[in-house]
Amino acid sequence: MRYQLKAAESGSINLCGTRAKTKARAWLFASSVAVLGFGSQAQAAIVDFSLTGQGYSLTGAFTTAMDVSPTDPNPNCGTAGANPCRSDPAGAARITAISGSFSDSTDGIANAAVGALIPISPGNERDPVFDPLPPSSLSFVDYAPPSGFFSYDNLFFAAGSPIDCGTFPFPGTFLDDFGAAFTVAGGYTVNIWGDGDLHGPGTTAYGIDVVRDGALLSSSFDGLIGAAVPEPSTWALMLVAFGGLGWRLRRRRVVEALA
Repeated sequence: MRYQLKAAESGSINLCGTRAKTKARAWLFASSVAVLGFGSQAQAAIVDFSLTGQGYSLTGAFTTAMDVSPTDPNPNCGTAGANPCRSDPAGAARITAISGSFSDSTDGIANAAVGALIPISPGNERDPVFDPLPPSSLSFVDYAPPSGFFSYDNLFFAAGSPIDCGTFPFPGTFLDDFGAAFTVAGGYTVNIWGDGDLHGPGTTAYGIDVVRDGALLSSSFDGLIGAAVPEPSTWALMLVAFGGLGWRLRRRRVVEALA
């Protein structure tokens, strides 16, 4: 999410700026990601997604895995300072790769190939007033230093994003209000994020920034609608995982009954 946009809306400088098919499907995906994890690692899951609106169109797939929160980059958090150390929200999955195509009628981009996900690079917080909610994966892309940059964390929320910014209390999208950042053929950098239920309970909205050559070309706040659905191969993996989970639960009941 673009830093200046949120600053202008809130009146003070701050860092903050799924529609799944059904609630049951969103819960199923979130639960299956949990049972697919082994220790701190997880098998990859593929999630198809689409975002459209106001002349923008982005369709593609995320590769996701269980999230492992990086260490809070603030050296003065925890016992070393007055502020608690941050971590990524519970239920977050790490986006590890992206593919797809992107169109933007405003900037003359038509079916350009999505390039590479921009890796997270957590830096010291840039908000002068500490907000404990942003994730430790929070990273920044500078496009017009010193004041032009956007924030991202490359986190995916199958069951809907939580509130992870104290000045933007709108949850419920498959990306939080920091979102994901990636390149697009032609030298573009794109940031997409979730605006949650900004327009009321049950609604979802998404935003986008398009950057090239150190300049913000276009931006849309809460002007896109989106959806994210696991691919069939991921559903099959989930069924296997749930089958294993069911067997373990059944075996546990038998053991408890015999005890």
